[in-house]
Formats: sequence, structure tokens, C-alpha cells
Amino acid sequence: MTETPQQAAKVIQQRLALYFKPRTQHRYRLDIVNNIYGASYNFFLNIQAPYQRERSLPLHRLRVYQLVYLETVVHLLRQTTQLTFNFVDFATQRWPQKQTLIKRGD
Repeated sequence: MTETPQQAAKVIQQRLALYFKPRTQHRYRLDIVNNIYGASYNFFLNIQAPYQRERSLPLHRLRVYQLVYLETVVHLLRQTTQLTFNFVDFATQRWPQKQTLIKRGD
């Protein structure tokens, strides 16, 4: 049974709540990686403290490999978080509904 976009967004939000502890001078970013070889989308929380290396914490993997599905999950996540979304390895793909390019730091 595949999960709905609402269920996927809820899982990501719950895991974000576990790891995201707002601290001064820390940078937080949500990376969404297009895994073309595994046919999935992977979500990571990147945290960088001052004078330290960046840490990447895996949050979730979407096994439904469709841009419409991903667009819905991202839309639901944007309603609950103000983190920067960074899209990796999407090349020249476009969002199905908006028809805009999927960009890094979007």
C-alpha cells in the first residue's frame, strides 16, 4: 500500500520536529534529492552550526516517483515550515501544475 501525500508530509513534519531545534547562528535547510537510480525522492534536514561541518539527517523517502505526488508533498510542507527547500538533481524538470523550473534553493 502506498502512502498518500498527506501521510508522507505528516511523517516528514514529525521527523522535522524531532531534529529541528532553533538555535542562534545555525543554518537549517531541507534538501530534496531526486534519486534517479533508485526511482525515489529523498528528504534530508541539513544543519550547520558555526565553525562546524554541515550535518545531513535523513527524514524520509518517497517511493512514489511522480512529480505530481512530490509537488503535493512539497506544497503541504511549505504550509507548515519556513525552512529553505533545496532541490538536488532535478536538472531541467518542471513542476507539473505550475510549469516552473524546479530550482535549487526554491
